[in-house]
Amino acid sequence: MRQLKTNDVFLMSRILKKININLDSKGTDEEIGLKLLMQVAENAYLAQSEINTFLGDLVGMTGEEFGNLPLKESMPIMNEFKQLDGVADFFSLVGQSTQ
Repeated sequence: MRQLKTNDVFLMSRILKKININLDSKGTDEEIGLKLLMQVAENAYLAQSEINTFLGDLVGMTGEEFGNLPLKESMPIMNEFKQLDGVADFFSLVGQSTQ
């Protein structure tokens, strides 16, 4: 999985706007991240294509290829994304761009 880059902030910002998520910056980074992940899971269908494109790009595939992966192959990718170095800072930047 590649590291996050600046353009990812803008794509994630569009995803969060599309699924109507506003990041509340109260709490620890872990609490904020967990709250965000739960909200995304509830509303992911509203930005399915964008989410697939984002996650697919992280691992070198198209969004369509990512979306067609068996669940047992996509879940480890999503878990790896949550563990990426700097992911808390990434969502902090995304949160600033959605306000």
